[in-house]
Formats: sequence, C-alpha cells, structure tokens
Amino acid sequence: MRTAQFAILASVVLAGCQHQLTLEEAQEQCTKKGGLLMVIYTQQITAAGPGEQVASPGNCISPSKFDAPPTNNPPAK
Repeated sequence: MRTAQFAILASVVLAGCQHQLTLEEAQEQCTKKGGLLMVIYTQQITAAGPGEQVASPGNCISPSKFDAPPTNNPPAK
C-alpha cells in the first residue's frame, strides 16, 4: 500500500515537470497536423491599470471539427 501511494505521488510530481510549449512551438506542431491553433490572451488588471497582454497556446482545432455530423436518415425516394 505504501509503495502504491509513493508511486502515485511521484507520478503527480513528475507530471508538473513537463515542458510547456511556447506559442511558436505549439503553432508549428498544430500546423503540421493541419489544424488551427487557438491562442488565449490573458491580461492582469491591477489598481495601477491593465497590465501587458500575454498570449499562450490553447487547443489545436482540426478542420474535421467543423464537418457536419452524418445523419442516419435514409435518402428520400
């Protein structure tokens, strides 16, 4: 039981050490897949005013996401 708990804890700690993709790297990988990268902009607002906008990579949207779902209706005669 102790070994299992240690293994779970170690995997959670190591999961936080994964390399975060830069915006350029994510754009390149998404383009290779034929998709469009969603870019998320965040901005911190303080009492001194709005801060700098920060762009971060979001999901890679593939063109197939926009295809119409197939219908199960048989064709009309």
